[in-house]
Amino acid sequence: MDASLGRHLMVRRQVLGHRQIDAAAVVGVDPKTWMCWERDEREPYVHQYPAIIRYLGYEPWREANSLGEKLLARRRRYGLSIKRAAEIAGIDEGTFGCWESGEWRPQRRSLPLIDQFLRCENPR
Repeated sequence: MDASLGRHLMVRRQVLGHRQIDAAAVVGVDPKTWMCWERDEREPYVHQYPAIIRYLGYEPWREANSLGEKLLARRRRYGLSIKRAAEIAGIDEGTFGCWESGEWRPQRRSLPLIDQFLRCENPR
């Protein structure tokens, strides 16, 4: 899915026949926030993604291929901060962030922790 998040939100809102104020209420944000999202002027906070995904009915990003993309997709899916995701995985927050950004590659001994984080059900 190569369309921007704003495009996904606008199309879904129109399909549902919602006004921006209606969509904002469903997702639990201010209408101005919704407008900025639709215009791609602002990115949602990570804790807002679960409600966005529920509203859309799907995850609005392309399939994750790299480890960093998989970690980010997982965090967004559950609305986790990097700090919370790192705690769940049993990994240092800075390390988790560097893996997610692609700045670092994990060492072999860390792979089971990453695999467990990516596989666990609702890692809240």
